[in-house]
Amino acid sequence: MEITEVNIYPFDTSGTGGRVRAVADIVIDEVLLIKGIKIVENKHGGLFIVFPQKKTSTGNIVDIVQPLTKELNDKIRRAVIDKYKEIFKIE
Repeated sequence: MEITEVNIYPFDTSGTGGRVRAVADIVIDEVLLIKGIKIVENKHGGLFIVFPQKKTSTGNIVDIVQPLTKELNDKIRRAVIDKYKEIFKIE
């Protein structure tokens, strides 16, 4: 599987105390679109991603999209974070 497109949309919530910095959409193999991947900054300034989630009728939060292998998860994380850093010129 190849990530053929990554789009980053600034969504900085730091002004309200949040840690979301952007939202990303990715295309895999030019046939699958995943929308709404959040780029979040941790307390130490590092970045990680959160896959799309929804709240159930019981109030639990569940993932809508979930990579089934560590390799795919890492590939998506690297592609999204690298594109974010490229756009915002972060080392």
